[in-house]
Amino acid sequence: MLKGFGAGTAAAFLSLATPAAQGAAQAAPAAALAPQTIDRAQGEEMVKGMFAQVDANHDGVVDAAEQAAVLEAMKGVGASEAALASARSTFSEGAGPDGKVTLASFAKARMTAFDKADTNHDGKLDPAEQEAARAAEKPKG
Repeated sequence: MLKGFGAGTAAAFLSLATPAAQGAAQAAPAAALAPQTIDRAQGEEMVKGMFAQVDANHDGVVDAAEQAAVLEAMKGVGASEAALASARSTFSEGAGPDGKVTLASFAKARMTAFDKADTNHDGKLDPAEQEAARAAEKPKG
């Protein structure tokens, strides 16, 4: 159902603070996984790609079953409770009254997160901004 939805892609689904190509780069050397600067257009393409991966039946919405499948896939690769909570939050941010998430609502929520992480407001997430966004998602304590 979620072909290629590995840990890197799951992380990207939660936050745009992860490189776009991590799903493909998982088998590459660690140096290839170093964060690269992501501009807003790349971020928007990432969002579309992530949405397409979780919209398993390609009907334009991510329903409760598809959301559950994402969470199960994340658990299967050892995602932390914080990562799972972030995914649940991402889904709830974009969900309509019926609990379904459309591409438009998902994109709006994720690009808002992108803009928040872009602390120097240059339309790009550099590696330092990506790391800061990841650190901000980690539970305190």
